[in-house]
Amino acid sequence: MEQYQIDGLNKLVNSSVIKSVYPMVDRIDISQDGEFGMPDGKYYRLDVDIHLNNPDIDHNNMYDMGFDPHYLVDYHLRKYLPYFNIDKVIIDFIVWGPEGNVIGSHIE
Repeated sequence: MEQYQIDGLNKLVNSSVIKSVYPMVDRIDISQDGEFGMPDGKYYRLDVDIHLNNPDIDHNNMYDMGFDPHYLVDYHLRKYLPYFNIDKVIIDFIVWGPEGNVIGSHIE
């Protein structure tokens, strides 16, 4: 995977499209964390840091407040991958509160 693919993906997920669905998202930072071989080919690992702007959201109430990080990653982010010719990825994410506290994560 090339850096221009990651840069383009970062720009797209930080557009107003995602923020109109999830206004509590301040920004999303995506980086590549290596590649590895599997029996069915080469896979890439993406690290996604989701930074929120609402201090009222925490691990216990994020779904009640309309924020689903799994859906954001598994639906919204993954739907953009083909535009950058990215496939066979494993995505890990961390959700950060405005004060830098970890609200949630998913690490494979």
